[in-house]
Amino acid sequence: MSDVSIRVATEADLDGLTASQAGLFAEDAGTRDPLRNPDWPRQHGAANTKANIANPDRLVLASDVDGAVVGHLLGGYFPVSDMWIAPRAELISMFVRPDWRGHAVGSGLVEAFKVWARERGAVQLRVTAYAANDGAIRFYQRHGFAPLDITFASTS
Repeated sequence: MSDVSIRVATEADLDGLTASQAGLFAEDAGTRDPLRNPDWPRQHGAANTKANIANPDRLVLASDVDGAVVGHLLGGYFPVSDMWIAPRAELISMFVRPDWRGHAVGSGLVEAFKVWARERGAVQLRVTAYAANDGAIRFYQRHGFAPLDITFASTS
């Protein structure tokens, strides 16, 4: 099996990152949230990712095997503000192709995110997962995340 590298993404990765986002939407948000546009990755993913790559307060990681993107992570850094008394970082989205799960790809992405966040001074790391996504919840708990709040939704 080829080695997986975790690296900061570049614009050369846009096609692979967009495919990774599409995988995430197809498996998670697109099936769990009826208000999500399942075509968003195809319609807007590349432009959004390009903007995130250029944003110094965003981290875009690619998990790479022989030049092919097999997963991604998008993180954000949020400094102290009038509302927030300490800097924090959020793991905004992450996906690993099913055929690469169980090969420590997700763990490598999360660890790289944690290093980046701590180097920037974040004192709290956050991530959200759909309540019905037991696998994601267990994964994040194994990596030191604990429940903080609950989001409720209702149809009008």
